[in-house]
Amino acid sequence: MRVLVVGASGTVGQATVKAFTDQGDEVVAASRNSSPGIDITDVGSVKEFFNQAGSFDAIVATLGSAPFVHLKNANTEDFQAGLNNKLQGQINLVLHGLPHLADGGSFTLITGILTQHPVEKSVVASTVNGGLEAFTYAASTDLPRGIRINTVSPNAVEESLDTYGAFFPGSEPVSAQSVANAFVRSAHGVETSQIFKVW
Repeated sequence: MRVLVVGASGTVGQATVKAFTDQGDEVVAASRNSSPGIDITDVGSVKEFFNQAGSFDAIVATLGSAPFVHLKNANTEDFQAGLNNKLQGQINLVLHGLPHLADGGSFTLITGILTQHPVEKSVVASTVNGGLEAFTYAASTDLPRGIRINTVSPNAVEESLDTYGAFFPGSEPVSAQSVANAFVRSAHGVETSQIFKVW
């Protein structure tokens, strides 16, 4: 299986590259700094990447950001930043990756626990995650050629607690390896329209 992992330089991305490699897959690890590089917020970059990188059996997204801000302090720009990056960015991968995905292939996106369990300042992230999960359900009914789509929804990752742990008081973190395993399950499985919860 030829697998594209976008966001491969991040904590979850690195673990996901390793997990697919351990399965014996051919992995293309992509990020803004890879060659070719990809910026999911830039449609031109996404199109150019796929034109250079060829076809895949699975396309996996392990990235996407959204501002953490109280609703009372949030503005249109905060929401637009999250929508443009994590939501539209991953949708860009589906829209422009579709012609380069093999029959019976799969997309796997990433959201997070904040969809169902918001925390302080997560209003933008929770909104964006919810949109991606709705997109997953809807897109699964439209995708041609037996192509599947799922989403992985992890809790805070142990390896990133120094950065994000304060936002998740009392929450049980998960390992990046556990999240990576969910991506492998999605790509190597038969299910579609699923939210694989790692929490």
